[in-house]
Amino acid sequence: MCGIAGGYSLSLHGMLEVLSHRGRDGAGAFFSGSLSLGHLLHATHSTASQPLLGCTLVCAGNGEIYNHTELREAVETHTMRTESDFEPVLHLIEEHHTGNLLQAAAAVHPMIDGEYALAVTDGREVVLLRDHAGTKPLYISSRAFASEKKALWAVGERCRSLSPSEIHSLCGGSVRLSRLRTAAIKNPLQQLHQALTRAVEKRAIHLRRFGILVSGMDSLLLAHIAASLGYQPRLYTFALPGSADSHLHLEHLGLEHVHIEAEPGELYEAMGRVLHAIEDPSPLSLSIALPLYLACRAASAEGEKVLLTGQGCDELFGGYAKYLRGAEPTSAMLLDYLHMYRLNLERDDKAAMIAGIELLHPYTDRRVVELALSLPLRWKLHGGAGKHIIRKLARRLGVPEARLRKRAIQYSSGTMKVLKKLARSEKKSLSELVAERYSAIFSAPPA
Repeated sequence: MCGIAGGYSLSLHGMLEVLSHRGRDGAGAFFSGSLSLGHLLHATHSTASQPLLGCTLVCAGNGEIYNHTELREAVETHTMRTESDFEPVLHLIEEHHTGNLLQAAAAVHPMIDGEYALAVTDGREVVLLRDHAGTKPLYISSRAFASEKKALWAVGERCRSLSPSEIHSLCGGSVRLSRLRTAAIKNPLQQLHQALTRAVEKRAIHLRRFGILVSGMDSLLLAHIAASLGYQPRLYTFALPGSADSHLHLEHLGLEHVHIEAEPGELYEAMGRVLHAIEDPSPLSLSIALPLYLACRAASAEGEKVLLTGQGCDELFGGYAKYLRGAEPTSAMLLDYLHMYRLNLERDDKAAMIAGIELLHPYTDRRVVELALSLPLRWKLHGGAGKHIIRKLARRLGVPEARLRKRAIQYSSGTMKVLKKLARSEKKSLSELVAERYSAIFSAPPA
């Protein structure tokens, strides 16, 4: 996890200052005329400084490239200057660059397996890439880009999210690649187990240590898989006193469990910080981001830099109650997956990053997504419950909570209840309270 920013004729220093919480382990910049490209380092496995200088191109990336070893072999004729997992991607784009940087990046994008946002430049043009799920945030304006909106707001820019699998040039033009692929289904349960195991392994194998944020069956299944692979991640749970999550028991895995039980006052104190981080005045977003932030803050205090989460499982495997009620659940799930990046992933990333934690998401792994999109509906919704195949796999692996129908974290942790109580104490609706706090932080961000 890092921060990237840049563009044309702007204050790169000011943008990086706004993003300073995203990388406390180093900083770097590249300048060419009016063009600038900046990077902040959150070192989890590589300490290589960025931007990276290639033979003819320069890049700065945020996230992780999981197949960098294979890509490195594909560009073995190039001289590798660092151990960065982004350097082979840079050289691969150089090999495809015959005058059109946008097309070169688009050609390489399908070869990359990772959770990432990337900027690459030839010194004149800047081209931006984002992974197929949009796990790492990236915002763009007509002349600039950054990992968070507020860095663009600081230089007076209006912005939008770069769409997942969108290749965009700041000089003009975009290429949108398909995010939807299908997989052959022969043995759904076995294939899911293999895909999730590989997804966890590729994220864990290069890390010195990592934890898992456990909030339900989805993340508990990941913890079980990590343990079966021989890893010993700490498990982190969050709850307010008396809430449903305050009674979670995870001893059966034999992993260290750190339970964070916060008082309502800690939520009140964190509201402003979290609203500033997530850049969103939605009460729902705040109620989800608050427990995530407090859990990540505790994990960071324990020395963690990376947490795995179960985000994405509900959208892909039918975990929301609305799918059971709706007339076209398959279409609803697909739509939620397509919008997951801006509704969930960007919020979670920013809430975790202010605590110094990088989130990784095994359920968004390409093989897992392809399998989920190819499954018949009966493997998702069955017997009046969602995530049928996830529950079936959890039972097979001996996960005790496989049968639980857990409420969303904003309710199970008690966060929503506390926020509504605070709003009532100030004689406001929760929406009014959050809007008031948000306006005090962002007085007039560009529309």
